Amino acid sequence: MHSKLKYCLLALQALFVLSLGALSDKSIPFELTRPLVAGVIIWSVGVTFFVIRGFFHLPLEPRPLLRLVGQIKSEWRIFTRALEWALILGLALALHGWAKSMIPHVTSYWADPMLADADHFIFGRDPWQLFRSDLLGAVYSRAYVLWFPIAFGLMGLLAFSRRDHSVLLNASLASLILGGTIGQYILPSAGPIYFERVGLGARFAELVATNDPTFNALADYLWRFYAAGGAGLGTGISAMPSMHVTWAVWSVLAARAIWKPLAIPAVVYAGIIWAASIASGWHYALDGAVGVGIALGSYAFCKRMEVARGAVVAAQPLPSPAA
Repeated sequence: MHSKLKYCLLALQALFVLSLGALSDKSIPFELTRPLVAGVIIWSVGVTFFVIRGFFHLPLEPRPLLRLVGQIKSEWRIFTRALEWALILGLALALHGWAKSMIPHVTSYWADPMLADADHFIFGRDPWQLFRSDLLGAVYSRAYVLWFPIAFGLMGLLAFSRRDHSVLLNASLASLILGGTIGQYILPSAGPIYFERVGLGARFAELVATNDPTFNALADYLWRFYAAGGAGLGTGISAMPSMHVTWAVWSVLAARAIWKPLAIPAVVYAGIIWAASIASGWHYALDGAVGVGIALGSYAFCKRMEVARGAVVAAQPLPSPAA
């Protein structure tokens, strides 16, 4: 079942996005090329690493070129499996971005005031004020920039591994599609950084005025596409849930699968991403809390599917011996 799960998830995502297209009051361009190219680039880096690694052993071989060709043939299944994941992830990201760009043309950012009030109730004030730090400001901005290579680098490592990491890879896809693409329509919100721009008042004007220039520049980039009704790589505005936090928590699970001690710095990194998402105004605190649940829930779901598949295989009767 785990081999089919990724296709089922992708089909569900495509059906959901096509349904949104039918409801949308404006045609949003579908940006497919750049997400797919990004996926293929990650795959190419992995293949290059395998080839370079093979070259280190060639001087010790009596027939080095023959040895290299044999090694590539022996690992061809890994290459094709990784390429399959790269293409699936690229397509899923394209569909996700399309769904994000459609939010204001299908519904409105009606959940922002509710989420802002809930945050204020939990923390006693708007929590960005508690998470701002002159000492950690630079750490926040760098961590946010590094989020993409860390998350997708880990996905590449798992895809190229000789071990079967289908559960974790399926979990990353499930969290993106179920939690992100579909989940963002449950409580559609723009986030504190866009609160005033979407016409909800100046409650977070001080946050924006004192924000790190890196975050404001990224916010301006996304807003240009929003205002133009277009789509590009990484565009679309959606706060709930926080996919940054979701995949940062997923990165903890991935790091632990690669090498258990890596889980410790991965937990610290996930905590920084959550704090940065609040301090910068990209997200409400609840966006990150829901993101944690999505990451862990997606992994538990995919793990359960794998266990159920194993039970079915084990229960199948052995073929009768030939008479």
